[in-house]
Amino acid sequence: MSQTAKRKEFSETHDGSSSVTPAEVRKTLSTILQSPPFRASLQTQKVLKFLVLETLAGRGDTLKERNIGASLFERPPDYDTNSDPIVRLRVAEVRKRLALYYQGARNETVLINIPSGSFRAVFESSCQPVPALPAEIPREASPTPALAEPLIAPTRSSSATSARRQWWLLAAVAAAVLAIALLRYMPSPEERAFEKFWSPILTNSNTVLIGVGSNPLYELSNAGEDEYYKNHPKTRFEEMGLHSYVPLAPGEEIDRKYLNPAVNTYLTIGDVGALSDIEYVLAQRHIKLDLRFVNDVTYGDLRQNPTILIGAHNNIWTLTTTENLRYGFQGHSSIVDRFAPQKQWTANADRSETYAIVARVLNPWNGKVVMLMGGVGYAGTRGAGDFITNPQSVAKVAATLPKGWESKNIEIVLHTTVKNQVPIATDVVASYAW
Repeated sequence: MSQTAKRKEFSETHDGSSSVTPAEVRKTLSTILQSPPFRASLQTQKVLKFLVLETLAGRGDTLKERNIGASLFERPPDYDTNSDPIVRLRVAEVRKRLALYYQGARNETVLINIPSGSFRAVFESSCQPVPALPAEIPREASPTPALAEPLIAPTRSSSATSARRQWWLLAAVAAAVLAIALLRYMPSPEERAFEKFWSPILTNSNTVLIGVGSNPLYELSNAGEDEYYKNHPKTRFEEMGLHSYVPLAPGEEIDRKYLNPAVNTYLTIGDVGALSDIEYVLAQRHIKLDLRFVNDVTYGDLRQNPTILIGAHNNIWTLTTTENLRYGFQGHSSIVDRFAPQKQWTANADRSETYAIVARVLNPWNGKVVMLMGGVGYAGTRGAGDFITNPQSVAKVAATLPKGWESKNIEIVLHTTVKNQVPIATDVVASYAW
């Protein structure tokens, strides 16, 4: 097969990316896999490499969720993708890391993307040239019927008419190209609603303060571990320094002098998941984040920048902000409607059905906005983060809000179904704008 034929086949297979060759894609893929966003995560490397190579091989149409789960994650060919969303979660993480990569890749000539709603990779040149307009319009393309060849040379008047006709046709072609470009890059209704919801955070903001919850945990000191292992055998990994749970026999105790508060040290997986969602949104707009544990956030900090709060029962600022709002947290497991206190939403004991609050509140001190997402249990917080960073979800709830919601305070109560500690479905149970 000739090189021209290979390029044509690649173009027809890969969404019209005629200016990008398979060799260029593979070179870019290799660079991405070794970049900071990917090199520490073997899972995301594996997923991105699989999607890109399968697309390059012309098997993009077979990249379905169940097929990917069976090929990459050893799932049965007929497994239930609703109860086991591992493919969607991993591909969403790949999209976020790609956004982080291209945020810092200033000289990259090939763009690799996994569009939302699809698992097929798309390859584009980062500097697509503007299509050249034809220098001449062939006679067959003329909107007027073809005329017989004149027996005498055309007069100046007929030449001028022909030139004007060609210029009008060129203008029409240019207008068509412009219209196609506008249709391609014009945001969808969901994207417009998403931009309006996030606008107070994203507009005129170079830095966003993110306050993450701090869990009250205690950890066994090195001296405490040494004391314990004086009378207990170590595994080979514990010999290498692995921290593990110390199994205590009935009646056996640990001296409290060996227990140290782990302040501003650990994050829950739910808070990390929500943080990852937010980081993706900010990275697309080249907005920096100032990440802190809430113990390091003061009133003065809230006056300086837009703020996003993650977590509920481990985040004093979330509880402070929602203290006087319509929907607030009550006890360990419930959210209450303070306008009608008999209305409550309570998570079940194993948190397989749980609830969360998302709010966007104007800071009364300086007009800066505070956005928060906190759930009953860490899976509730993670579900809230997934919901509020999804344009389709935001657009759906925006359609239920009163006119002028774009400039109002907004509070939303969410219900989340959890499977294997992962939120798999989130829906709105109440909302309020004022």
